[in-house]
Amino acid sequence: MKMSALFHAAIVGFAVLFGAKAMADDKPVLATPGKLLFEDDFSHNDLKTKWKVGKGFFAVEDGVVRVTENPEDHHGAYFKANFPYKDMVAEFSFKLDGSKSFNFTMDDNKYKGSHAGHICRAMISANQVQLGDSKFGVMRNDVHEKMTDPKTTPEEKKKVQASIKDKAATFKVHLDAGKWHQGRVEVVGDEMLVSIDGKPVGYLKSEGVDHPTKNLLGFTVSGKSTLLDNVKVWEAKASPDWQSQKSEVLASLGK
Repeated sequence: MKMSALFHAAIVGFAVLFGAKAMADDKPVLATPGKLLFEDDFSHNDLKTKWKVGKGFFAVEDGVVRVTENPEDHHGAYFKANFPYKDMVAEFSFKLDGSKSFNFTMDDNKYKGSHAGHICRAMISANQVQLGDSKFGVMRNDVHEKMTDPKTTPEEKKKVQASIKDKAATFKVHLDAGKWHQGRVEVVGDEMLVSIDGKPVGYLKSEGVDHPTKNLLGFTVSGKSTLLDNVKVWEAKASPDWQSQKSEVLASLGK
């Protein structure tokens, strides 16, 4: 009995210590957060007090915003907050409540070199995460025009896609679409890191990410609804630990 009790106590103690370490490690990896730039817990009923609301349907219910694409729009439902930033850490809670995916987007509406000033994004679905440099990738004006031109042949589209393949990176994930998850997006310089539930799940290094005058940040939802809550954004600088941790993080992502 005594040995059994000691063994049980040791197991409990280990679990407590392990749990404490896991919680302590659940923090930004690429960046060190600074001043809080924006937050919204959706405790209000009017999105327009903090967001520019675009296409789609929006409903705030019990402190959560439900975002749903309108099929007649032929475009994802989107809403964006307007404030200046460059390097940042963003955190938010999300639930894929029937939607195929959603994008966390970063834009500069004064930049004319890409469609609608799109700079970079992180797409999250139940089975994959994709990070994209929109500025020099799919939204670069000449690329976007070529890909949306009905006269562009399938062979020409393949060539365009091949020319920008290094402007995006895709990673497999396995998310329970029926549960809430915690997302984090970190941007410092030309690097972007995405984590879900405290675990890094995607990384991209690309020149467009380093765009100096970003001023819009928001979400675009494809298909049925995504639920979002507790959005926070901080200005950021490079973490002093990133270079020593980088190889381990990339190895965990298969890079």
